Amino acid sequence: MPSHKILIVEDESTIARHLSRVLELLGHRVTGIAGRVSEALESLHQERPDLVLLDIKLRGELDGIDLATRLRSEYHLPFVFVTSQADARTVERAKLTRPHGYLIKPFDENDIFVAVELALSVADDASLADPMSSSSKEEKVEDSLFLRYRKQLVKVRFTDLCWVSSDRNYTTLHATSGKYTMNYSLKYVEEHLPKSDFLRVHKSYIVAISRITAFNFNDNYVVVDGNEIPVGRVYQPTLVSRFNLLSDE
Repeated sequence: MPSHKILIVEDESTIARHLSRVLELLGHRVTGIAGRVSEALESLHQERPDLVLLDIKLRGELDGIDLATRLRSEYHLPFVFVTSQADARTVERAKLTRPHGYLIKPFDENDIFVAVELALSVADDASLADPMSSSSKEEKVEDSLFLRYRKQLVKVRFTDLCWVSSDRNYTTLHATSGKYTMNYSLKYVEEHLPKSDFLRVHKSYIVAISRITAFNFNDNYVVVDGNEIPVGRVYQPTLVSRFNLLSDE
């Protein structure tokens, strides 16, 4: 894993030291630790990091969301919110800044590793043509998606994609070749899937229609490659309409 420069903006010294220690163990270099927005701006002027880990609640008049707005508009730097405030109001306000991820307290070393890797991967996407963007038709590969994953473009054929699941800001593609987790919304991924082959069955799930082997009407789930995928009630009529249904009732 390549080393990156990371700025920590966290006003709880114990948590800041823990983050710093874990990041260094992972091979990264911490450019500074700031407890206020003013301190973070000073650190940014001294050395530009590759990523900022940013607490939402900070001492002083300005909070982490205020700083995040400047990180995106002025510094063009990726950032991950580090917070214990996971209530809906805070998340909605934070989403407006389009963060590169969330790290919810309490967290462990693996949580930090995943959040940092995903954020840096998404940041790399910004410097390249978006592999899931609407490029010219003559350049598009119509039978696959190319995913920016672990510093490379990975080809996933639609025929190998089983289902897609969403967890907050992260979306995971479950394919025969493995699982790929990225910082894309489920809606964004859905827009790049052929509607004839994939169907939203739940607010957090999209499935490949051809891989559905059973539908349980009582417990509201479909079976996809041996896995039970929940089906939201509002999605049931559309799902049922896609099948040639023989009923004994």
